[in-house]
Amino acid sequence: MCRYLKSLTIIIALSLTLAACSQEVQPSRTAVTSTPASTSPPSLPAASPAPPTEETVPITLPVLDALLADEKFRADLKSKLQLTDEQINALRKISSDEVAKLRRSNAENQPGSAEAARQNAIEAIQRAVGIEKSDRLLVLAREHWNKGNEELETKAAKEAEPTMLKGPNAVPKDTRIVVNIPAFRMDVFENGSLIKSYKIGIGYPQFPLPIGLRKAQMIIFNPTWTPPDSPWVDSMNVTPGEIIEAGSKQ
Repeated sequence: MCRYLKSLTIIIALSLTLAACSQEVQPSRTAVTSTPASTSPPSLPAASPAPPTEETVPITLPVLDALLADEKFRADLKSKLQLTDEQINALRKISSDEVAKLRRSNAENQPGSAEAARQNAIEAIQRAVGIEKSDRLLVLAREHWNKGNEELETKAAKEAEPTMLKGPNAVPKDTRIVVNIPAFRMDVFENGSLIKSYKIGIGYPQFPLPIGLRKAQMIIFNPTWTPPDSPWVDSMNVTPGEIIEAGSKQ
């Protein structure tokens, strides 16, 4: 009986020892399995490049001067940007002074770049109306310049409009005016036939040329017109701002 009790005591002791060992080992094993192995972070997919935005005409001071001659643009400056008459007059003076300077120095021979002219305009506008309104003014100016101050056509009307010609020398099948930039030429077509061609000047950095398609409601030959305050007017027998009557040879 004593031998049986002794054996039972030994078995119980061994069981307790094994249980204690099991309890000591178990936390260690759990810790290992719950800790992820040190690996390099998964590479993230490269961000897709942003889609290109529609190219916009840089707003320079001479461009702003032309826009400020439009009563609708000035009205929008007041209603949408809350500019005062004093601020608008300051903008008109800044822009007209720049045009006068170009006229005196013969702008065609100036080495300036479009970027320099654009930056000069931004700084001048910021001084006149502040940074916040300057940014909004530039957006509004581009809208007026690109859209020709016309309301957007409805979707159906847009689909019916003629499309851009493929290449500078392509001949349209409809009636339109085509400005051929590489050839420094403006052509007037009627039902696909060339009826008149003019040699023209194609601007310079301070007057970026807008590119695109616009709808003409009417084409008038030799209309009433007003010479702008531009260098090329000096070679003509007219005065900037003078109204030239229709039919005049000027």
